[in-house]
Amino acid sequence: MPAMSESKLKRWEYPKNSGIWIREMLYSQTFHSKQSTYSAFQVTIPAKLTGKARKRKQFKVRLEAEKFASTQFRGSKKQGEDYFKATEAERREFVKWLPKLRDYGIGLSEALDFALKRMRPEGGERSVAQAVQEMVESKSLRLQRGDLRERSFKDFKSRANKFGNAFGDLPIKELELESITDWLVGLELEPRTTKNYLSVVGEILHEAFQRKYILESPLVRLTSNRRKELIGNSDSNSQPAILSPGAARRLLEGALKHSELEMLGPIVLGLLCGIRVGELQRLSWDLVKTDTESPFVTIPPDMAKKRNIRNVDIAPNAIKWLSLVPRREGKIVNVSNYESYRLRFNRLLELSKFGKKNADGGWVSDWKTNAMRHSFGSYHYALHGNPLETSRQLGHKASDQVLFDHYRALATKEQGEAFFSIEPLG
Repeated sequence: MPAMSESKLKRWEYPKNSGIWIREMLYSQTFHSKQSTYSAFQVTIPAKLTGKARKRKQFKVRLEAEKFASTQFRGSKKQGEDYFKATEAERREFVKWLPKLRDYGIGLSEALDFALKRMRPEGGERSVAQAVQEMVESKSLRLQRGDLRERSFKDFKSRANKFGNAFGDLPIKELELESITDWLVGLELEPRTTKNYLSVVGEILHEAFQRKYILESPLVRLTSNRRKELIGNSDSNSQPAILSPGAARRLLEGALKHSELEMLGPIVLGLLCGIRVGELQRLSWDLVKTDTESPFVTIPPDMAKKRNIRNVDIAPNAIKWLSLVPRREGKIVNVSNYESYRLRFNRLLELSKFGKKNADGGWVSDWKTNAMRHSFGSYHYALHGNPLETSRQLGHKASDQVLFDHYRALATKEQGEAFFSIEPLG
């Protein structure tokens, strides 16, 4: 505790005329019945210099106390000089907004740090169009390296450019969620297509975040309810469409009858083996092994959607249909691009009566996306009751339980037997 002879202790202003005072303090303590004294130096900085409450700090050595006092005075003086360097308008703005920050318990430094990160992004300024262009160029490099497929690149580029053209020179840091959702609604697209656009926008914004053009993606604030308003329920919540055994036969017989379309091979492998259309376009006939004890199709990793090799079993009825394919060399899908394939496939649908004519006399297809693959998955699962085996055939994750719950609901074992008994007539 302080000694009683404080009247003899020194007190002085340091630096001179600074308003900062140093006072010598004398303390006594008892240790092992022996009393000793020691001195300390207390620095008091007035409120007019701190801008807040009076500040006190104590030191054991006088030199350290004076050094601290000097540093505090220089800092206070520098702050005052900086204040008077501000224009009158800047000082008025400071006086206007500081009380509001105090009301919310926010310090000026905290507010500035928050604002600067958003107003002056660390990665630099980019417009939406520039961010889109950078992303398209990145995808183009991946296409050239061979780790991105041309169809995927073209699809991304088309959607991304539409997004970039819509927002143009708007700084991407200023892009708001409401603007994105309004744009998506204005496209007036089907939910699935809207979902594809949303996915592309999300990828662009994620890249912008990683490049530090934005502090966060506006899509992080997209609620699940708002997402459902835009794109409906996710695919996992809607049942896939499948063909009845009768419709499946009609499609196979149509492909056999109209051999000029060269669609029998793709239809058999897509419908009776469950191979994806995108994979069929890359496969060649040498990967279809029909002469072995257990016939199968090999889908190499560079051709598989998931980049994993898999062998797909060929059912006995599929073997019989494949034996009727007149040309079994080279590419399975004998077209140069996806658009040409779609033209042939749509023509087959029309000739096989999958749809009807509209009021203008044009043909309108009633075909559902992925109907062949979903049909295979449903009937295979219904026939075998083995989700692991069906997932292996399809190239799905074995844990995709929601998918198999839907497949279970779509077909019975009897229907599965009927589907895998569809054979050529005669």
